[in-house]
Amino acid sequence: MAQVQANAENTLSKEPLMLTANQTHHGVGTVTAIDNKAKKIELKHGPIKSIGWMGMKMFFAVDDTELLDEVEVGDKVDFDFIETRDKRYVITDIEAQ
Repeated sequence: MAQVQANAENTLSKEPLMLTANQTHHGVGTVTAIDNKAKKIELKHGPIKSIGWMGMKMFFAVDDTELLDEVEVGDKVDFDFIETRDKRYVITDIEAQ
């Protein structure tokens, strides 16, 4: 269902609302799996307030596969990610603690 919103001309639009693209979120967690071929990493992370998440274990996409070379399964990490317009969660930076 499309949400109605006012556009710049203050007229109503039925365009779907989109989250701000490329807002960076920060998390802390542990690497539980790395899949280089699929370009993804699984992290067990704590709460991430900026996106309203509780702690959980989930996969993140990694467009820059060189980031996967910097960590190993079992590493505790600090990481940054974005939510894309198509609801992908993409790691933009990750560092072992």
